[in-house]
Amino acid sequence: MTARSMRRWCLILAPALALATIRGAAATPAATDKTIFVAALDGAGLPVRDLTIGDFRVREDGVDREIVSVRPATQPLQVALLADTTQSADSLIRDVRTSLAGFVEQVHKTSPETMVSVIEFGQAAVSVVPFVRDDATLISGINKLVGRPGAASVLVEAIVEASTRLAKLPSARRAIVSLNIEPSNEQSREEPKKVNESLRRSGAQLWSVSLQKGDLRNPGRDVVLNAVTKNTGGTRDFINSPSAIEGVLRHYADALTSQYEITYKRPGSSAQVVQVGTLRRGLTLHASGFAPQ
Repeated sequence: MTARSMRRWCLILAPALALATIRGAAATPAATDKTIFVAALDGAGLPVRDLTIGDFRVREDGVDREIVSVRPATQPLQVALLADTTQSADSLIRDVRTSLAGFVEQVHKTSPETMVSVIEFGQAAVSVVPFVRDDATLISGINKLVGRPGAASVLVEAIVEASTRLAKLPSARRAIVSLNIEPSNEQSREEPKKVNESLRRSGAQLWSVSLQKGDLRNPGRDVVLNAVTKNTGGTRDFINSPSAIEGVLRHYADALTSQYEITYKRPGSSAQVVQVGTLRRGLTLHASGFAPQ
């Protein structure tokens, strides 16, 4: 790679994986193929679907890796939907239901085989629908969601729970999509390191949208959400209008179902941090910063 091309890299990784501890690892003799999933969006936030092997670059722990193949992702996608059912969501529950249903519709429009689960996080992280492909089952569960009077948020707990469940599924292509209403009182007790580690183990990207109806009350939770969405290659969006929720979630669905599957060579050692870049100008890449294990 020339010095000029190096300068044109568009890297999307949080510089030091703020919540992770980076450690070296002993080398092993044989090279192995590793795969990472990447969404590429243009300046308008729309998926870019014509990228080839020459458009990407991959590094692990600062070392360039040889890319073996780039293709539209074929491994099954699995998504955990996290739904706000706190008291803050009570007056907006119809918007919550409609938006989550819109996500399911958009995902299955492009990727019918995607498995989706629904977890609510009002007072407790509770599974509403297990991982299924059936739209009717998912919509039925979504339509039973209610805002719970007096219930506080356990969004961070729900992220850890979703990560644990995703890690048990066979496909490595995993994501968590959360919707929460601000302000709310966060009661989760999970430490930031535990959240970060649970996402590292699952390999799931976290995509999070917050409807802001008042001043933020959870600076600790906000630090965690902002860091882990960046570390995992997802994003966090704030919106002010309930009518905008569905559009954001459909955008997330388009990004996740348009991912590329990039396979590269790891020459005989484990790695902690992976960076994915592109030589194509004007694109935003979404890829986890956790090296696949």
